[in-house]
Order: sequence, then structure tokens, then C-alpha cells
Amino acid sequence: MGGRAEAGPCPECGVENAADHNFCKNCGAALGLDEGGELKLSFAERMRDRCLAMLKTYPDNPRAHFDLGLAYYHLGQTGNATRAFERCLQLEDGYPAAHFQLALCQYRRGAMAECASASRRAIELNPSSAPAHFRLAIALFHQGRLDESARSFERTVEVDPEYVIALYHLGLIRERQKSIDDAISCFEKVVDANPGDASAHYHLGLCYEHQGLDGLAITELSKALELDPSDTAAASALQELQR
Repeated sequence: MGGRAEAGPCPECGVENAADHNFCKNCGAALGLDEGGELKLSFAERMRDRCLAMLKTYPDNPRAHFDLGLAYYHLGQTGNATRAFERCLQLEDGYPAAHFQLALCQYRRGAMAECASASRRAIELNPSSAPAHFRLAIALFHQGRLDESARSFERTVEVDPEYVIALYHLGLIRERQKSIDDAISCFEKVVDANPGDASAHYHLGLCYEHQGLDGLAITELSKALELDPSDTAAASALQELQR
């Protein structure tokens, strides 16, 4: 088994990390996979044990509580992760990554108001964090606060134009609000960036149909069905158009 690879660009978000980081400072993804490809779960278990041992000697070390929270999060222990991040923030409130990770825990728990609150604090401390803007937008979306959610998705893309998933969700909001031209603009950008996104092709097809562009609608719905043959909604919409 090879030794641990040096930390660098995060495999999830691409942000550069120092060599001694175990998790991405921006999105929390695990950086400590062995060169031989050892599973994240095993790494998270090792990190948990290291952090628990460190905290016996240094119980007020915020970084140790933060890393412990990340380990618990990757192990699926959301309650323990939440408590670890809250303890980290009791010790050092100005820790943007801890607020962001707490937001992820609250989202996993279905606590959208708390997720939004933690996301806002993360943004206050690090306005250039696209993941924090995106998490706020998602929390607002689930609360039905669509106008606020749309603004946060737009801000996500302003911060990081490559954050295509934000454009997808913005398209869903515009489609729901009957702003079809805006929805089309979003979904077209998504399929240009990610041609394999069956759902984006489906929604783009529906929007084209709404605008009377049946030929384009058939093309997009056919593509959605090609990418996901189990998509009964796309199959039904396509069948209706081809009658």
C-alpha cells in the first residue's frame, strides 16, 4: 500500500489545500486517500480515532473538533458531527468551514432554517465560497422561498461560473415561475457544460414545448430518454409530441 498522497487540489471542488490538511477547507471532501485507493470510510475511521485521542490532551483545540466533525460526517454520524462542529464554533466562531459543515449537517437532518442560518454565517466569513452560497440557495428552495433562492443560485454562479448545478436549480425555479425564456437559458447552459445530464435535457424539452418549439422539444426529450431509458415522464412527454 502506498503512502498518503500530498494534499493539493480538492478532488471535489478543485480548491488548493495545504499539505497537512485532511479535508478540503472549502467543501469538506476527504483529501487523505492513500495512493493505492483506500476507501474514504477507512480514512474517516482513522481520523475519528486520531481526533478523539488528540482531544484527550487538547480538549479545547478547535481544529481537532472540526476534523472530528468531518470524520463523523463522512461516517454518516450526523448527530455526532453536528455536536463536534458546534463545539468547534464555541471555541472559534470565525471558522467559515465549520459553519459550512454545520450547514451540511443541518441539511442532512432536514433542518432547513438552521441550514440557511449556518450557510449565511459561512458566507459572512467567506463571501467567495460558492458551496456556501449554493447550500443557502438549496435550503431556501426547500423552504419555498423561491425568489431568495434564485438570488443565491445566481450569486453562486457569479462566484464560480463552473458551478453548473446551481444553473440547473435556477432553471427549475424559473420554469416553476413560468419565466420560460430564463429557464431555457439556464438549461441550455447546463446541457452545454454537461451533455450527459438527462434531467436538464428533459426540462429543456418541456420548456421548448411550452414555447411551441416542438422540433427542439422532441430532440431534447429524445436525448433525455436516450440517457435515461427509465424516465417515464420523458417518454410520456415525447409520445404526446409525436402524436
